[in-house]
Order: sequence, then C-alpha cells, then structure tokens
Amino acid sequence: MNSRIALALVAMLAPAALSAQSAQDLQKQIEQLKVQLKAVEEKAAAAQEVDTRLTKVETKVAGDNIQWGGDLRTRFDSTTWHFKPYQAFMGFAQNPATGMPMPLTQQVPDQDWSNSVQWSTRLRLKMGITINENAKIMGRLVMYKVHGGADVPTFNGSPNTVANSFNSGKIPSTDVLRVERASLVYHFNSLASILSIGRQNTTDGPPFEVREGGERQATPQALAVNATIDGLGWKFQLEKLGLPEGTLLGICYGVGYESGFGGGGLVKTNAAPVGFNFTNVDINTTTGQPNMQIASMQVASIGPLKDTTVLGAMFDMPLLFQIGESVQSANFYLGYNRFGNMMDIPYGSLNNFPIPAMPGIGGMPASQYVTATNNLGDMDQWTMTWKHKVGDQFTYFLSGGYIKSHPNGKVSQYGAYWDFPAVMPPGYPTGTQQLAGFGGLMGDPDHSHTATAYYAGMRWDPTEKLGIGVEFNHGSPRWFTYNPATGEYSEKLGTRGDVWEGYIHWRFAKNAALRLGYLDYKYSHAFSGWQIGPGAMPGQSWEDAYDLSKNPMLQYSFPARVKNTYAAIEVTF
Repeated sequence: MNSRIALALVAMLAPAALSAQSAQDLQKQIEQLKVQLKAVEEKAAAAQEVDTRLTKVETKVAGDNIQWGGDLRTRFDSTTWHFKPYQAFMGFAQNPATGMPMPLTQQVPDQDWSNSVQWSTRLRLKMGITINENAKIMGRLVMYKVHGGADVPTFNGSPNTVANSFNSGKIPSTDVLRVERASLVYHFNSLASILSIGRQNTTDGPPFEVREGGERQATPQALAVNATIDGLGWKFQLEKLGLPEGTLLGICYGVGYESGFGGGGLVKTNAAPVGFNFTNVDINTTTGQPNMQIASMQVASIGPLKDTTVLGAMFDMPLLFQIGESVQSANFYLGYNRFGNMMDIPYGSLNNFPIPAMPGIGGMPASQYVTATNNLGDMDQWTMTWKHKVGDQFTYFLSGGYIKSHPNGKVSQYGAYWDFPAVMPPGYPTGTQQLAGFGGLMGDPDHSHTATAYYAGMRWDPTEKLGIGVEFNHGSPRWFTYNPATGEYSEKLGTRGDVWEGYIHWRFAKNAALRLGYLDYKYSHAFSGWQIGPGAMPGQSWEDAYDLSKNPMLQYSFPARVKNTYAAIEVTF
C-alpha cells in the first residue's frame, strides 16, 4: 500500500519535474525515492513484527492469568417410588340436582414405580482471573445431563421439575454449559471488607463440604439457600474486634424475580393460560361420566407484579482449640434471610403443567412456559450450623432451620375455575371464581405459619483415601427452604418428612474417587419443596388434609417413599 501511494505521488509530480529538469535528473530522483520507500517499508515490517510478538505475549499472559479447575462426575442411579392411596382431583362438574359445581375425584390405589438404570454426567468448570492485588473474577460453568433424558423435565408435582434460573445447572437438563457462578470480588483492605457483585456463590454451602470431602464452596448454609442467585454481598472481617481470625459478618441482596419490562415480566397487565374452566362440564346421562371435553382453557390477567427480593445477613466464626493432645477445629454459622414479595412460580419451562392430559381434554401443551401470577407475601428464615472436626479423622455437624410466613391474602392463579351466574343468593360468589389451585403462601393466604427442620451428619476417615458418612434430615409438615435442587436424584433438604443417607467415599487414585451411597426418603406430607399450597377443606386442619397416610385429595401425586441407590466416579482437575 505504501508503495502504491509513493508511486502515485511520483506520477502526480512528474509533469512539473519534466518541465523544470532534464529526464536524467528526474530518473535520478525517482531512484532515490525508491530507496527511501524501501527503507520505510522495512521499518513498517519491523514494527508489525514487534506488534505481533507483543500480542502473542499479552495473550499468553492473559491466558496464564486465568486459573482453571473443575470436576467431572459420572453417576449411576437405581430408584424406586412408592405412592400411598390418594384421591386424584380431576376438576368440577355441574351437580344435576343443584346446578352448582361439585368436585370430581378418582380414588387411586397404592402404586409402585421404578427406574432401575439411569446414568448421568455432570461437568463443572471453575475459573478465577486476577485483575490486580485487590480484585479478581470468580466463575463456575456447569453441564448436567441424564443420558438419553429430555432437555425439559416432565412436571411431576415437585418444584425441581420446573426448569428456571434458580436451579440452572443443579438439575439434569441439556448438554449446554450454564453459568452457575460469575462475580467480581474486590478486597477493601482499608475497610477490612470484601465486596462481591454478580452471580453469587450461593450453591453447595456448609456443611455440604463434609460429604464431599473438600473445602467450603459457598456463603449461605445449605439448609437455607442452595440456588443460583444474582445480586451483591459485602463481608466484613472482624479480627480487629478481638474475634477469632477469619470471623466474618456479611450482608447480601439478590433479585429472585424481575417483574419489570425487559425482565421476567411486564410492568403492565399481561395474560397467561393458568388452567381450565369447568363451567359447562356436566354428567353424561347415558354413560354417567362427566363430559370433560367441554372444559375450556382459562386465561387469566397477570400483573402488575413486584420484584421478588432476598435480603440476608450471615455470621461465620471459625474456632481452633485443643482438647487433651488433640487439636480440633470448628465452625459456627448463623444466617438470616428475608424473602420479599415471594412469587408462586418463577419464570421457567416444563412439560404438562399445570393440568395433565386426560380423556377428552388435550391438557396444556407438552412443552410450556410458565411465569409468576401473584406476589404472595414475605417470609423470614433463620438457620444455624455447628461443624466440628475432631482430629484428622472425624467430623460431625448439626444444622437447624426456622421459617415464618407473612402472607398478603393472595393465591397462585394456576388452578380450576367456574363461572357463577350474575344473580346468586346472598353469600354466594358471582362471576369467574377459582375453586381449586396451588393456593397461597405455606398453604394459607390469610394467616402466618411457622415450620422447622434440622440436618445432622458425620464422616469418619479411617485412612487418607477412605471416608464413611451418614446423614439425616427432617422437615415439619409446612417446611420450605430456598433449595430447589442439589445435584442429587431428588432434593432432600426440602423434604417434609425424614431422609437418611449413607455413603462410602474411596479415593482410589490421585484426583479420582468412587462414591457409593443410599438415600431413603420418607415423606409425611404433600408439597415438599413448595412455598405454596392449597388450603384445607372446612372442618379439616391443613396437617390432616395433606397427610400422605390419610388418603388426601391431590391434583398431583406425591411419593410417600423413595429409595435411591447410587454409584459415581468423581474426578477433580
């Protein structure tokens, strides 16, 4: 290019030169210009070579500055489910005698299901980038897939079968790498504090590291929050106040559902299919069966909604002490979360929700997007954990949780509907009414309720390569925790009932281990894992209405017993 420009200049100047000088002088000047041009080209080539070398060096330095690690798990599961008898809610039909709606139910007997062979693969890539002496970027990418499984889970009544951002990477889905963690961490040395902004380390928190045989992986306790949360956290180091080294006091803020325009919803009113309207369904006089095909899809108005937020505080204190000749370490964790403007269902995708297909009715689309329909109120959550390592071989822990709901009188709009005539006797409803559905906060939209849970376990490492552990957790009938999935076959810390787990962890080679385990779930009440639930029938307590041993009326079946045997190869790198 430089050559062409120089020759063009020469061409432009040639006529003037010819008029002033002889052809011999002009030729001499052209030769001199060629020599000068060649020197310029050589300098440009040298500069380009230096720039290329610098780019390679800068690229290598940037690549070296990223620290990579991760783990790969291939797991085999064999599982059986047992369902106790229940009344399957089918909808409503017009009572021939009164013309009023009457619920249609079908008695379902004991059922046993099994999946003797299921394989899954989980890949987690951890990365860290040092920006300067005070700042770094932390991230983790996850791929979790059942071999031959569906990309979108089939809704079975459990919240971890609704694919959404909270359980992204924690439940089996596609072979896509999903961002589980991504945050900027900045150390303010003068303030003895640490600021984190982005997708927080809010999954696999203490005491999960005991069963994993590794280091602590997250800030909140596992019994409190085990979900992917976007927001910010600020921790303050308290050593200068005379507390043990490593003691932290932290505050955090996150967004659970963005309701505004451009987020998960809209500022103004929207509409969505939320169930079926059974007004025209009657009893066929010939067959004696309801004409279910007459039911029509119900589209409800949604919004305006408020953002769902999480405001929390945490206190972590490590302890190091000696009993006799044994040096021991312990950790005390205390946490509080305020869940504000809680939604019924987060924005996500699934199959066959909320009404499964039935004879005469096509049901909802096989693949469906769902979204929040109402803010249901607030919830307070307290959690506390004590972890104690005795020497190098024995570790035990005990966690406790407590929640209290503050409902606002609203319920989820997903459910069954009926159109009452405009003229009804005093005290009777008129217009379109929701007669059954997912209900309000903790099963009661009008009254506050509390629930508790505890989680205990121990691990014994007789050798450096072998670990043996046992865990147990219990949740009361209304227990809920912000814990949609843990990367296990089913979410155990949200269980309303009891769960036992035993495992053997054998490190048979460097960075490679074999894990063998058994999980036994005994559910006492329906709706484990949900923060919402339908109310009880008049004259019934909620605890009796949804006790799985008392033939409850349910829109979806919930297992009473799950037994899961698993084996996994785990490799870290």
